[in-house]
Amino acid sequence: MPTDSARLHAVFDLAMRIGEGLLTNGAAASEVTATVLRVTSSSGLRNVSAQVTFNEVTISYLADESATPFTRVRSASDRVQDFARLAAFEDISHGYLSGELSLDEARRQAGAIPQRQPLYRIPLVVSGFGVMGGSAALFFGAGSLVVIAATISAGLLIAISELLARWNIPPFYSQVLGGFVAVGGAVLVALINSSVSPSIVVVSCIIVQLAGLSSISAVQDAVTGWYVTAAGRILETLMLTVGLVAGVRGGLLLAEMVGADVSVSAAMPLNFTTAVVVVISGLGMGLGYGVGTQVPARLLLFGALVASGSGIIAHLLSGVLLDRTVAVAVAASGTGLVATVLGDRLRAPALAFVMAGVIPLVPGSLIYRGLLGLGDDLGTGVAELLSAAEIAVAIAAGVVLGQLLASRLMPYFRRSGIAYTPAISSPFTTMRRRRISLGSGRIRRRRGAPMIEPSTMTGEMTALSSAMFDDPSVLEDLEPPSDLEGGTERRSDREE
Repeated sequence: MPTDSARLHAVFDLAMRIGEGLLTNGAAASEVTATVLRVTSSSGLRNVSAQVTFNEVTISYLADESATPFTRVRSASDRVQDFARLAAFEDISHGYLSGELSLDEARRQAGAIPQRQPLYRIPLVVSGFGVMGGSAALFFGAGSLVVIAATISAGLLIAISELLARWNIPPFYSQVLGGFVAVGGAVLVALINSSVSPSIVVVSCIIVQLAGLSSISAVQDAVTGWYVTAAGRILETLMLTVGLVAGVRGGLLLAEMVGADVSVSAAMPLNFTTAVVVVISGLGMGLGYGVGTQVPARLLLFGALVASGSGIIAHLLSGVLLDRTVAVAVAASGTGLVATVLGDRLRAPALAFVMAGVIPLVPGSLIYRGLLGLGDDLGTGVAELLSAAEIAVAIAAGVVLGQLLASRLMPYFRRSGIAYTPAISSPFTTMRRRRISLGSGRIRRRRGAPMIEPSTMTGEMTALSSAMFDDPSVLEDLEPPSDLEGGTERRSDREE
């Protein structure tokens, strides 16, 4: 195999591995596409097209108009919640783009990531989600009995989910069992002491089960125009939510059989005097979720602070505006903005902070009220569920808006280096379209230091093989975009 052909295979292999890793761990389609194109362009390959769908990454390279396209397709594996792996893939892509990693070393590291042992073992993961469930119960003002029951129930449903995943059982059924376990915990609390709001156990478990769904990335893909990927993710979220609803409804039938009262009590609403409890419970939810989703230890505290901050903001604004949807949207926007800034400063995936920050905003109580209403008054139940859906959309749209603003503002404050800010843009598939969609791609200089925008092609040629320059016919295709060289862009690059 010729050296340049081997090089081409190696570059595509690296791009596909990184693209699959990002897609599997919940990155938006625009971010996956942008990263893949950055990898190929920094290797000197132009005329590369990348396509990302719900579970597949396709890359195609056309050397010239008379050549045969070189195309590779890679299917993404099952969705996982492992932010340590997501951070590792981002580190590899940025290390390769900056020239710190050679092509062979980047491929070796990318291939080793799926084989790594998890950062935290299963017992610690289960404990983390258990703490998250107990903190969610505390967030609603529950007493010690309910907090303990919520902690145990949340940990149990996560343990069941992990066991079913090892048996290759579809996650829909783990959601069903999780909803049943949640109501079962509430029934036990009601039998022990029905005056301590057992329904909070169910609400806490609903929050735990819904926190990891891909609704944020789904809405981001939808509002930015990546409709194919958005449709797949929205359908996945819908099916898993339906599974949860089925499990809770089955549990409610059990509660009626044993005569346990698990209806929503008046103790659930919060007031201003509970602000300290909201802050503490937010810290617990963020920390527990971080451990459960393999967030690196150096980022755990920051994720917990983001969760606490979003919770207290939504809590205070709800009391002032008397409109939960507006309050949640404002808190979600702040979460997206802060998460993007933290991700860039800490050189970490912003998605880890985003997912932690939206946990206190999940409308678990509305979902549970809706499920209860379906059995008593269909109209009331549907209205509650529609209100929950409205808040869910407000959360996702607010987060995307915050990330969009931050990603556009951060380049003006960054002194050097390649950005870790997410790429949020309308659909693009090639370098030329990407420059049109995301900006001119020019290197800005401020205070004497080069500033690379998050949307630029780096123009780095560090990963090129010298053998590729032996054939003059491919030199034109290997040239970096002229706008990165300070010249005038070729007419062929401007035509679309």
